[in-house]
Amino acid sequence: MTVMTTMLRRHGATMFERNGREVAAHFGSPASEAAVCRSRVGLAERSDRATLELEGNPEAVGEALEELGQLGKAAWWVRTSPHRAIIRSDGAAVGACTSMMLRAEDVSVEDVSIEHAALDLVGPHAQDVLRAHLEQDGAPVVLVVRRDETCVELLVPRVYGPALWNDLLAAGDPYGIACVGLEALEHLDVSDRLSRRRT
Repeated sequence: MTVMTTMLRRHGATMFERNGREVAAHFGSPASEAAVCRSRVGLAERSDRATLELEGNPEAVGEALEELGQLGKAAWWVRTSPHRAIIRSDGAAVGACTSMMLRAEDVSVEDVSIEHAALDLVGPHAQDVLRAHLEQDGAPVVLVVRRDETCVELLVPRVYGPALWNDLLAAGDPYGIACVGLEALEHLDVSDRLSRRRT
């Protein structure tokens, strides 16, 4: 059992296995957790996704990332230097993502999921909580991998995962932050897709 799993259980998580990893299904009520994400901000641990490291010459890395764009929303990345990118992928798409990267010349790809803790802030106050966290003295350095109005995904070395979780809960307290599990996030995804179809 990992330190993150122990910490999630302490916060009331019901755990289950997804893509070979133990993840938080919910923290008591998926419906309430989804409501928090719609109105305030939820904090979720995202070990259900894979973290890949892509390295090579800058042009080859750029070409590989362009090709990766074919996966649409199943993969996203941040370029940390001209020679390196960190890729995040939904668990179901990691095989396709890895095989695309392995076809690219002059690059190497490595699954570094076990080395990182990934946390999502989801909701209208996600950016506010991120700002509050970054303003704290001694806050762990985070890599912001995915960012839009209502979702921020953060990566830190796994050893700092529990500290980041607790720091984000403290920073988010004024914004009504709550722990959320995958069931709530999946419910939000389905609701969003249905809403887009109706419009």
